[in-house]
Amino acid sequence: MYGPIHFYLTFNPFLNNQDEPEYSQAHEFYDFFQQLLKKDENATACWGKIIGSKRQSRLKVEDFQTVVSKNSEEGYSTHLYITDFQNIWVAKVVEVHSDAPKTAEYLPFYLDKNVEIWFELGDYFLLEHTPEETANKLSELYIDNDLVDLEIDGLSPFTTGIKYPTFVQDLADEQYFDQMDETHYKKMIFHPNAAVNNTASGKVSRMLQIYCFSEKLFKALPHAARLEIEAAEIDMLEHKHHNFHSIAFSYIKTLEVILNELVIHQIKKMGMGEEFFVDISSSPPKLYFSQSKDQMVTLKKFQKNFSIGTILYFVDRCNNQGNRPFKKVFSEKKQFVRYLLGDFRETIDSYNLIGIRGTLAHNNTSDISVHDAQVIRNLVL
Repeated sequence: MYGPIHFYLTFNPFLNNQDEPEYSQAHEFYDFFQQLLKKDENATACWGKIIGSKRQSRLKVEDFQTVVSKNSEEGYSTHLYITDFQNIWVAKVVEVHSDAPKTAEYLPFYLDKNVEIWFELGDYFLLEHTPEETANKLSELYIDNDLVDLEIDGLSPFTTGIKYPTFVQDLADEQYFDQMDETHYKKMIFHPNAAVNNTASGKVSRMLQIYCFSEKLFKALPHAARLEIEAAEIDMLEHKHHNFHSIAFSYIKTLEVILNELVIHQIKKMGMGEEFFVDISSSPPKLYFSQSKDQMVTLKKFQKNFSIGTILYFVDRCNNQGNRPFKKVFSEKKQFVRYLLGDFRETIDSYNLIGIRGTLAHNNTSDISVHDAQVIRNLVL
């Protein structure tokens, strides 16, 4: 089973000339790239790896280009993880260059620097924003591939012997850029993320871990789910007149992301992604046991999230028909399957969450009362 290889590098946050120490080169790049994308949604921006002014690069840029090509063939985006050990950012790599293309957009910061490799990026966002959370994410990155001589189970701020940029795999294996709902944010860089310039995110995270989740459970949630929860709770914390409809939608999306992680992603991680097929011509896409149309792709190559209703229907069919690949994946998780088809589905139906999700997605907010929105928030939490 193929697993995507990604890129990882570090940078010195004190090399830029910003007045605010917490506003690093990575933050500056975030603002710069956002402005480019607001003018042209297909714009790209380049992040360069700097070396000493008198050094000669020995990197094999072709290896990086091959990784991007191979990942694309397998239906995966290539990630570039960038960290100063205070924060960790992740970007979607479009291409890799030894020299910046003539039309490349990049920070003026690079003009007098010796850059040995350029990563042309199509999207970019802050993944973790404290030293503790950054270290936790780094521990999920490991090296076990033919492009690096070392084998490392989990990276840390103290890992030595690595030549940057390096090739890594991600234990969490989240497809940050491929699973997002394009009906609301075409790019992850536009997804509300208060942690970039708002300290309230840390406060909200701590409150949630005190009153709702254990620290271990909260960190186990998919990043996209945590992002939705934090955005909703910050709205609750900072606004006198809350946008309850947006908050309710964020919580239903949270549930959807987690369900995709526990069912669809589990099937892929167990190597059964080629045993199911997705009709990409239908809206929303539907899941099948066999390929009966030309417009179908394997589940392995389909990275978007499915709706709650689609997943429950799929699990029900697999369970009733004794689908062998499904049984193999969930053979030790029968209690979870029973919960999905029992109490969980009953709750979803009782509160009409699927219908409300559709209403909120199409901005028919007048049909949803503030009380309904508050109940959804409390229910999901």
